[in-house]
Amino acid sequence: MEDWMVNLSKSRQSYSGIVLNSAEEVKLWSNNVSARYETDYAFNTVEDGGATPPPLSAGGNNRVCKGIVSPELASVVSEETDASVCGIVVSSSSPTASPTPQPTKQPATLEPTKQPVTLEPTDAPTVTPKYIEISCGNKCHLIQWPYKMGSSYVPSVAYEECEFDCDNGDCKAFSLQDDTRSNFSGYKRCFLYKASKEPSPEICSNEPFSHPFCSYATSGGSFFVTPAAKEQYNVQNM
Repeated sequence: MEDWMVNLSKSRQSYSGIVLNSAEEVKLWSNNVSARYETDYAFNTVEDGGATPPPLSAGGNNRVCKGIVSPELASVVSEETDASVCGIVVSSSSPTASPTPQPTKQPATLEPTKQPVTLEPTDAPTVTPKYIEISCGNKCHLIQWPYKMGSSYVPSVAYEECEFDCDNGDCKAFSLQDDTRSNFSGYKRCFLYKASKEPSPEICSNEPFSHPFCSYATSGGSFFVTPAAKEQYNVQNM
């Protein structure tokens, strides 16, 4: 009968840890073991036929919290008294402390209710628009104001694009109107009125939309002027 079969006739073997059975070139490092019983082997090595087990190749940093260590492995295993190192939770047997009586709560004193403070409305800051729209009916092109015919845009972005063109050019006002060119059907044409040149004749420099010959017929037109130019040329709604 081989050594490892000796305990088979018993209800259980006295091993409940690490057992090296005829193992060669073993490196045994960093194992924390707690056997089931004090009389169980936590670390053991055996060899068939009762021969001397082969030595370890290397090892160390192994700890035993409970159980027996075979002499062959004693040099690489140290005894540990703290069972939690091996994952064992030790329950405390200390008596449960009596609950500390809580002080009796005194009735709360209610503070008088504060009345809401009425705030006076604050005047909102006045924001000056970059361009003021002028009501121009169906004559939104000031033909006597020197101008540049700009690009055409789809209606959804026409205002933003024409405003951008005016912001970045020699421009004091701009108008939008339906583009009558066949290949631009449905577009809005942008007209940019030059800031560097004065209206001619001079009569178109004052309330230009009130003089029929200062403006030109348009379809779907609109006119926008800077506040400074509106004041300078007295640009009024039709």
